Amino acid sequence: MFIDFTGFAGDCVINGKLDLRAPRLTDQLNAHPLVHLVDVELEGLGDARRVSSAEFTIERSELCAVRVTGPRGSRALRIATAPHRLRAQIGPYTILGRLHEPPGVDALATFEQRDLMVPLTDATIAFMVGGILDVRDSSTLVINRELASWYRAVDGNEEPLVAPSPADGSPPADLAPVAGRRPTVLTLQAGDRPRRHAGPPARGPKPR
Repeated sequence: MFIDFTGFAGDCVINGKLDLRAPRLTDQLNAHPLVHLVDVELEGLGDARRVSSAEFTIERSELCAVRVTGPRGSRALRIATAPHRLRAQIGPYTILGRLHEPPGVDALATFEQRDLMVPLTDATIAFMVGGILDVRDSSTLVINRELASWYRAVDGNEEPLVAPSPADGSPPADLAPVAGRRPTVLTLQAGDRPRRHAGPPARGPKPR
């Protein structure tokens, strides 16, 4: 069954069709390291330029988040959970949503023990496209927890989703930093299929 697919990569948004072969999109993303798409259009975040391709394959590790469509899976397999409001920065995307864990579980303490792709419900994702802020709501958004630079729990008095960063560019003190891989950068090539390449290496300590 082909379903609509919207993925948020390091420097572009990917729209296409995915052949869903698992009960849920989240299950398929966690089971397979490659995502094969057809009828694809990529929109660059820097200049909003669009590139089309009949087929496209992207590594799961290059996806910061994915909008969930398709079936929700068997109702009989669902368990009782409690929602926890979570805010995270993943690549160029600021994300706010509800993380579901069994009652009594410390959601933040177990976040890094979850599968790689973690679903959030009632989610909002904010990012810049061509210098213009784009904010999108989704009933469910799957995020790549390994690419999160920070995440935090928020309460009912939360600040706006897109809040000014501290003057030194560091996250607020109450955020939980995550040591993860740097997002891969997708380079859009006009009139050709997009190429994938690794982003610039992380800076390490200077040699003495």
